[in-house]
Amino acid sequence: MTRIAVVGCGAWGRNLIRTCAELGVLGAVIDTDPAAARREAGAWNVPAPSLAQALDDARLDAMIVAAPAPAHAALCRLALDHGKDVFVEKPLASDLAEAEDLAAHVARSDRVFMVGHLLRHHTAFEALAAIVARGEIGPLRYITASRLSLGRVRTHENAFLSLSPHDVSMILALAGAAPLTVEAAGRAFVTPGVADEVHADLGFPPLGPAGGLHAHIAASWLSPFKEQKLVVVGETGSLVFDDVRPWPEKLMRRDHTVALTDAGPLAAGGEPRFVDLPAEPPLTREIRHFVQCCQTRNAPITGIDEGLRVQRVLERVQAQLKRHLDQLPAPSIP
Repeated sequence: MTRIAVVGCGAWGRNLIRTCAELGVLGAVIDTDPAAARREAGAWNVPAPSLAQALDDARLDAMIVAAPAPAHAALCRLALDHGKDVFVEKPLASDLAEAEDLAAHVARSDRVFMVGHLLRHHTAFEALAAIVARGEIGPLRYITASRLSLGRVRTHENAFLSLSPHDVSMILALAGAAPLTVEAAGRAFVTPGVADEVHADLGFPPLGPAGGLHAHIAASWLSPFKEQKLVVVGETGSLVFDDVRPWPEKLMRRDHTVALTDAGPLAAGGEPRFVDLPAEPPLTREIRHFVQCCQTRNAPITGIDEGLRVQRVLERVQAQLKRHLDQLPAPSIP
C-alpha cells in the first residue's frame, strides 16, 4: 500500500491531508510549525516527523509538497534524491530555469512525478475535453478563462501565478500546442510589483492542432464577485465550465450556427443544456490518480513535461507583465 507524507499544513495542505486520509494513503504530516503538524497528524492518527526523518523513512513511499511556492523545487529535489515519488502543488517552480533544473532531476530518477493541476481531473473538464476531441462543437475558435474573487491577497506571487496555472493547463490541453504569441498586462494596487489583476492573451499557430485558436485569461483577487469559468467556443457550438455553479449545472452546452443572409451574417443558437456529470471532488480524483501512478509506475496526466509546458507560458506572461508594470506609476487603494 502506498504511504504518502504531506508537506505543508496550510489551508490547501489540510485539504490534501484529509483527502489522503480518506483514501487510506496518509502516512505522515510535516510542517515547519511542529505544533501545526502534530495537530493535523493527531486528527488522522499518523505521525508528525521532521522533514529529515520522513525523507529517511523507507515506509513512506511518496511525498505531496504543499509548502509555500518558493520552496516547491527544493523540496521536490530532496524527495527525489531520497527515492520518493512526488506530487507538487502548482506552481511547479519559481521560474523556468528552476523548473528545467527540476525536470533534469526527475529525468535522472525512476520516480513518479506529478504536478497538481487540479482542474484537469474535474469531471466537468474531462467531459468538456471529450466533447471537443470528438469534434462535436467543430474546430475551436476561442477560449476565455476567468478566475476572479475578493479573496486572499498574496505578496510573494501575483494573481496570475496564484490563480491561473490551472487555466493555462486546461487551455494547453485543449489546444494541443504551445502558444505562438503571449501578451499580458495588469496592475499592482496593494504590493508594489505584485499584480493584483492580470489579463493575458495567448495566440496559437494558424496551422496545426490549435488552428489559430485565441485564448484570453483574467485573474484577480480584488474582484467584487467570484467567478471560476472556462468558456470554449467552436464553429458549431460552445461549452461553459462554471465551477461556481452547483454540480448539475457545472457544464453547459449550446449549439449554434452562423448563416449568410441577404441582410448579412445571422447567428442563431439552440437552447442551452447541462451535461450530466459524476459529482466527485476533483481533489479525490487527482490524488487517486497519483496513487494509481505510484502503484502502476505509469506516467501521470500532469507529469513533468506538462508542468514545463505550463511553466513556459507562465514565464512569458511574467516577462510581459513586468514590462507593463515597469511603465506604470504604482497606484494605491484609497
